[in-house]
Amino acid sequence: METVFVLYRSNSGDFRFDRDYFESVHLPLVRGAWARHGLVSSTAVYPTGEGDLVAVAVNEFRDRQAARDAFGSPESEEVMNDIVRYTDLTPSRLRGVSFTY
Repeated sequence: METVFVLYRSNSGDFRFDRDYFESVHLPLVRGAWARHGLVSSTAVYPTGEGDLVAVAVNEFRDRQAARDAFGSPESEEVMNDIVRYTDLTPSRLRGVSFTY
């Protein structure tokens, strides 16, 4: 399993992030675009505490090649273009291999 975390960070309190849109429109768009490439699940996480993380999208793919195929697919353009509709933050990605016990 390959996990791709999409991190939304803010260094100030002055940002826009529409959770409702992110959950009800963007994540289903992600699922629709990337399921055929091996996306298994996509989950929204909203960290609490003192850190600068506003939100994290946890995307689980069948394997590393599936993640590469999804992000390199023509459908990715629509996914990336949708970001401005719910936030003015610039997301960053973190990848890793995950194991479930």
